[in-house]
Amino acid sequence: MLLGIISDTHDHIEKVKKAIEIFNQYNLTGVIHCGDFVAPFTLREFVKLKAKFYGVFGNCDGEKEGLLKVAKENNFILCEPPLELVFNNKKFLIFHKLKKETIKNVDYIVYGHTHQPEIKKEKNSVFINPGEACGLLTEKATIAILDIDKKEIKFVEI
Repeated sequence: MLLGIISDTHDHIEKVKKAIEIFNQYNLTGVIHCGDFVAPFTLREFVKLKAKFYGVFGNCDGEKEGLLKVAKENNFILCEPPLELVFNNKKFLIFHKLKKETIKNVDYIVYGHTHQPEIKKEKNSVFINPGEACGLLTEKATIAILDIDKKEIKFVEI
């Protein structure tokens, strides 16, 4: 089972379009967005995904009412973090800004905010940050693909 992971798009539409194009090359079960879309027009681009969309708000998502409207119109899951999900009997906790005090015993903890791609293991959990999709702070735009069955995570530059 494959999942796409993206964060910190910050209205960079060309990078969002490229990320969706890459995601659609895989047979993904879902795509997780860890927040900081910024505006509803950015979220609207994700209707082109060939997978279910899950997301959480980030600290730069000011127009939440508009984002929720787009989410509702398109049957997206979008909420305040943390979002709890289960894929292939594996428990996921989705954040924008990682809040360790709210972490439960889960298999995967997915987050954004730092704009730095990262994979680390702590106890029984794998932490994944896909980096920034916008490429504005690090000048390197990345997304991630998680293969739950093979326990493999790869970063893809966009």
